[in-house]
Amino acid sequence: MSQETILLPNGGFQWVLSNKERESIANALDTDGQTLSSIKGNVIGRARETCSGCGKLSGLDDFVKNAVDLGVHSKSFILGVLTDGVKRETPSHALQCSGCGTHFEGVFPWVVDMAI
Repeated sequence: MSQETILLPNGGFQWVLSNKERESIANALDTDGQTLSSIKGNVIGRARETCSGCGKLSGLDDFVKNAVDLGVHSKSFILGVLTDGVKRETPSHALQCSGCGTHFEGVFPWVVDMAI
């Protein structure tokens, strides 16, 4: 397991937010890094996956870019989830690499009430 991923006692995985991911998220949400400074990462029901196209690790930036590009959620809604955490059951998400567009295998389930 990489340093960017920590296995938690509840079986979830803490995806530690890197500076590069934070910058990518800030750009996607048209905000500054200061707004995201308190966000340490997120908790997902599986470990990060390495993109078969470019080698990038799956990350919170992929969730954000996918949601923005597809128009699934507003930028303000996404920012609220990032700062306040996931508060209700949320469907698992298929992810596309924000670096090259390759689809990651399988789906990525959010873990509720585990914002970090």
